[in-house]
Amino acid sequence: MTVMAKKAEVAGAPAAALCSAPVEGVAVDADGGRSPLTWQLPEEVAIALQINSAPYTVMMATPANLADFGIGFVLAEGIVTRRSDIRAVLAMPVENGFAVDIAVDEQALEGARMVRRSLEGRSGCGLCGVENIADVVRVTKPVAAPVHPSPAAILKAAHELPQRQPMNRVNHIVHGAAWVSLAGEIGLVREDVGRHNALDKLIGALAEAGTDLSSGFVLMTSRCSFELVQKAATVGIGALVTVSAPTLLALEIARKARMFLASLGDRGVVVFNS
Repeated sequence: MTVMAKKAEVAGAPAAALCSAPVEGVAVDADGGRSPLTWQLPEEVAIALQINSAPYTVMMATPANLADFGIGFVLAEGIVTRRSDIRAVLAMPVENGFAVDIAVDEQALEGARMVRRSLEGRSGCGLCGVENIADVVRVTKPVAAPVHPSPAAILKAAHELPQRQPMNRVNHIVHGAAWVSLAGEIGLVREDVGRHNALDKLIGALAEAGTDLSSGFVLMTSRCSFELVQKAATVGIGALVTVSAPTLLALEIARKARMFLASLGDRGVVVFNS
């Protein structure tokens, strides 16, 4: 991890553009021609998530917007149900990574969701370390405010999103999660090497801002796996749009939650559940 990223995150400054480091490489063409290049690679570090100072899980993630990550994680996992249940969040550098301690009201903890995790959560996985199959797919209630974004709004935001990803403009490989108004205007963006981490960060930022979740939708640069739908539905997001199509399980959960679900296709917006 770069010293700049650590200092920026601890100081509370925007660290997204700092979480990359230059790496020297060689480009080789089909004829064997070689040319040196410098490529920016994103950081991926261990983030120890603690609840009331007790270890909960360790996730591999990009060390930016860690307070948002902690808030969004406990809300999206259903550990607490309201932002007001979270008293404080402390992100701090530790040996080999970061620790994020989320202080919550003990009486507000959802005991059934305090699933013991025995392994680290890798950046490409939202379930690593969950010990029981029954803990994987949660009962998802219908969202309180279904949202139906127009194709024009979705396409407008999809066109703008690459310019709103400072980290991805540098390294070209991180995921982005954006909050988009029904008019197609992007309000917030969070980035991470893990798609579910990016969504957790966005959910945390939305909770901090007190955003009315009926006023827009989430647009993501990733494929639509079921945990993205489950996280979004858990906090009451009414519409999710992703670059790639959903899995069958993702679509099933979206239908149960009465969530708008769509992807970007060659001929425009493909709506799977409206």
